[in-house]
Amino acid sequence: MVSNTGQTPNVDELIELAERNLIELGIKGASVSHHGAIVRIQVPESDFNRTIQLRESIVNRLKAIGYRYVALDLNEN
Repeated sequence: MVSNTGQTPNVDELIELAERNLIELGIKGASVSHHGAIVRIQVPESDFNRTIQLRESIVNRLKAIGYRYVALDLNEN
């Protein structure tokens, strides 16, 4: 995972970027966890349907910041 500056962002920066991307898509209150090449997101039940509708955008954005896999945790946030 390499940023625009050519440096590898740390885990906290990746999580922050992922959360910011979700907020930009209108998904607030998501919990993001870093697991190497995998990002795991949990969303409040009230945002679940919207998250599914935005699946392609979410995957594209989170892959663009460096994750290889995007997982939606089905447990409540």
